[in-house]
Amino acid sequence: MGRQGDGRRAFPGGEPFGSSGGRDRDRRQLGRSPLTQQRRRPAPKALGRTPLDSVPIRVQAAVYATGLFSATQTGLVAVVVPLWLLHLDAGPLVIGFALGSFNLLPFLFSVHGGALMDRFGARRVMIAFALMGAVSPLLFPLLPFIWAVFALQMMVGLSSTMGWVGAQTLIGQLMKGSPRYAGRFTSVGVLGNMVGPPLAGAGWDFVGPWAAFGVLFAWTVLQLVAVLALPPAAGGDVAEPHGRLQARDLKPDMESYISAFRLFALPMVAFVVMLSMVRLTGHSLQSSFYVVYLNGQGITGTAIGLLLATGAVAAAAGALGAAPLARMMHSSWLLSVTSFVSFIALAVTPLLGIYVLFLAAQVARGASVGISTPLIISEISLAVGPHQGKAVGLRTMMNRLTSTLTPIAMGALVAWIGLDESFAVVGVVITVMTVGILCFGRAKGIL
Repeated sequence: MGRQGDGRRAFPGGEPFGSSGGRDRDRRQLGRSPLTQQRRRPAPKALGRTPLDSVPIRVQAAVYATGLFSATQTGLVAVVVPLWLLHLDAGPLVIGFALGSFNLLPFLFSVHGGALMDRFGARRVMIAFALMGAVSPLLFPLLPFIWAVFALQMMVGLSSTMGWVGAQTLIGQLMKGSPRYAGRFTSVGVLGNMVGPPLAGAGWDFVGPWAAFGVLFAWTVLQLVAVLALPPAAGGDVAEPHGRLQARDLKPDMESYISAFRLFALPMVAFVVMLSMVRLTGHSLQSSFYVVYLNGQGITGTAIGLLLATGAVAAAAGALGAAPLARMMHSSWLLSVTSFVSFIALAVTPLLGIYVLFLAAQVARGASVGISTPLIISEISLAVGPHQGKAVGLRTMMNRLTSTLTPIAMGALVAWIGLDESFAVVGVVITVMTVGILCFGRAKGIL
């Protein structure tokens, strides 16, 4: 049945990762994107026993809303927390560490969280973390200390990340990694950045920290509402969870990490994860010293929020155009180009100088993020068979590693050589890394 069968070939008959049969099958799949396959064969007619178009609207809406309110918390944090740290008179290195702490717990826990979703069902795990996130934002202004920023950043980061991991896992479980649904999911998800960051920035400018963190609080509560709206099982598309989720199950299990890292034996998984890290370097710049730079140029919080909202509009449009574009060019090249553009559009920020060019760069970055995200979700979903949660958790873990180290490295560079020069150094390093990734793709027959 088209893509559904292709997605399972990476694990034929329980074949272990890295076996000769698995490698041979993987090589035959490398050049065949789930999006480009649409022009060579008809779309699949079934999702399990249910036609693809008959995935209930309630299920679609709940999955999309969960992705929207979890993923876009990062955009709100990118506006509010750097301004809060400047309000607390934090230095560049402290700002770097504090902003990087948002990704620390997601980095440590995302693989195990994904494994728990495979075992117990995504909804149960997502509820537990959404409850934790909902109580955190209003504690920022109640605890105006640097150490509190570190702790609360980690809590909000873990909650939002588990919501995002769970929503992507459900795209694989309920919708079989369909690029059409992945595009809609991405487009809807980024729309929250059209509203959230401008609201938070305006709240900071016109009312103060309480209003700005109040917007973040509203987002975390809406994430919890969306997760609660998810059905325990959707028409039999998700296997019944194994037992009850208990506190002891939250303790990380080494076997989950070993099993997840075996996915790197699939060249397509390794290729996509590395490109995803390039994209996340740009995202980390935007979430940290991009805002610091713009603030230093005299741009207000509202205007910064408008920049991020402009990027979100471009991303929403790009996500809907991902499948048509992939039919016009090789999807792996499309993913490579858009991943790099999404980074370099931020790395050149000090060279732009005027607000209209900042807007243009955000349009280029946003469109590139929108196009590349559905490609990443679909490619990995179809490559890993039943290991949806672990695969999303693995990619998230590597992304969060990037998101943790980038602000810290930038903070150290800023303290050493200055802000403008730091953008240039990071730009050169990531450009060289991207060339290496492309060479890997060529060697493995992906490009």
